[in-house]
Amino acid sequence: MTVAQPNFSQQARFVVGFDLGTTNSAVTYVDTEEEPWRIRTFLVPQLVAPGQVEARETVPSFHYQPAGGEMAGDALRLPWSQQSPGYCVGFLARDQGTAAPGRLIASAKSWLCHTGVDRTADLLPWHNAADVERLSPVEASGRLIAHVRAAWDHRFPEHPLAEQDLVLTLPASFDEVARELTVKAAARAGLSRVVLIEEPQAAFYAWIDAHSEDWQQRVRPGQKILVCDIGGGTSDFTLIRVRGEAGGKVRFHRVAVGDHLILGGDNFDLALAQHLEKRLTNDGRLEPRQWSVLVRSCRRVKETLLGGGAPERLTVHLPAAGSRLIGGGVQLEVTRDEVR
Repeated sequence: MTVAQPNFSQQARFVVGFDLGTTNSAVTYVDTEEEPWRIRTFLVPQLVAPGQVEARETVPSFHYQPAGGEMAGDALRLPWSQQSPGYCVGFLARDQGTAAPGRLIASAKSWLCHTGVDRTADLLPWHNAADVERLSPVEASGRLIAHVRAAWDHRFPEHPLAEQDLVLTLPASFDEVARELTVKAAARAGLSRVVLIEEPQAAFYAWIDAHSEDWQQRVRPGQKILVCDIGGGTSDFTLIRVRGEAGGKVRFHRVAVGDHLILGGDNFDLALAQHLEKRLTNDGRLEPRQWSVLVRSCRRVKETLLGGGAPERLTVHLPAAGSRLIGGGVQLEVTRDEVR
């Protein structure tokens, strides 16, 4: 098998890969004028604290609308805009939303494939604060994509993203409605030249690229390759068969895709939160505000304690119960072995 270069449009300078994730999104690109082609990560500028912009390898897929007076007038302003948009996405959105979940939209991608609701209706945040503007899953996803587009155009003003070839990933198990809504979200961000690719397939291509010098020696005709993609909101399983061809070459043929499974990192967070809730309440229940903060905190705990070079333990802080907004907060120590 030879891995041919895709037949994209001739006028585009860049081929851009956009992994629109449930929890984190990432962007890579290839400059077609380079020889040989090289995959590079696009560092996305975003707010990491009020008034502080940094370029990061990922964009947390979160949308946050602050309360009136919560931040200074220009705290949400980005380098490419003259005024604040009134909301933010990325690291600041994720971190601010931990303490104020009623102002946070998370896991919008999971809502794109939720057949039990009108996916084009303004329903997020699901448990919103009274003064928060509700958005549809399509609009929330579109705002995240629009942020990346603005960041790209700021970096490459002579080659705007709308004129490049954009490859957008989605779960292999997405139904046709979810696929169309993903394209619609990109269109809302002004991006109409979109090629969709299934995430397990993209992961397999990445494996081939990572082993470009010897992948032919790692596979043989008759093999079956199972790709397991455990994401933030869904888990995808794809089975690929290796077939032999003349001249000793091989061809990859996808033979099966797992059923749609809305199970992923979000569920890890919930499971850990339920475990810690029992410790905190002796098998009782936390107040809704405390529970929401705990779930968001468990994401950080999971990523930290299950990551490389993890510490032995972390401390989780929760707000006070009831009307006691100042003082009386709760804290709990969580060990790495416990999370595992």
